Parts: sequence; structure tokens; C-alpha cells
Amino acid sequence: MRRYPLFVILLVCSASAHALESLRVGNQLVVVGDSAAKVKALMGNPSTRTKSSSGKSSSKVKTTSPSVSKSKRQEAKEKGETWQYQRDGHTTIFTMAHGKITHIEDVAR
Repeated sequence: MRRYPLFVILLVCSASAHALESLRVGNQLVVVGDSAAKVKALMGNPSTRTKSSSGKSSSKVKTTSPSVSKSKRQEAKEKGETWQYQRDGHTTIFTMAHGKITHIEDVAR
């Protein structure tokens, strides 16, 4: 019985921001791997567009241990750009790399 309140608290805390593999826009679905053109067609121009500030490529960075490596999602965030949209009380952030969506994040305001 004690686990139920803990579960509810964790659920509420995790509801503020989450990563998505897909996002419904009207009656269309945008998924990771779709083109930037599809996002622009469905959602218009982003309210904020930010290019990556990291000028270093992951291949130039030497690591001391093979187990210390960046995830593919983190590398995509560093190499790409983010498009931010304000909609329905949420901030939706698309990370783009090479003209494709690599990450979708939806944050409640």
C-alpha cells in the first residue's frame, strides 16, 4: 500500500518534461526520422531556432576509456540545431541534424 503514493509522486514529477518518438499535430503524426520540411509544413516557422554551440566533433575528442562515450542522441543534439515551438501550453523542441528529426521533447510551461 505504501508504494502507491510513491508511484503517484514519481508520475507527477515525470510529467513536466519527456522525450518523445512521435508527436501528433492536428491529424498528422511527426516521428523521429521525418524531414525538417514536414515539421515546417505542419507547424510553420519555429519561434526559436538555435544552432549547436559545440564546434568540436566527437571524432576529434579523445577518450581515455572506451566505456566513456556519448550516446547517439547526445551527439545528434550537439551536431544539429533545435527548433522550438509554443503550442497548447507546451513548449515543443525538435532537434534536427542533416535535415531530419533526431529528437522530440515536449515540456509543459
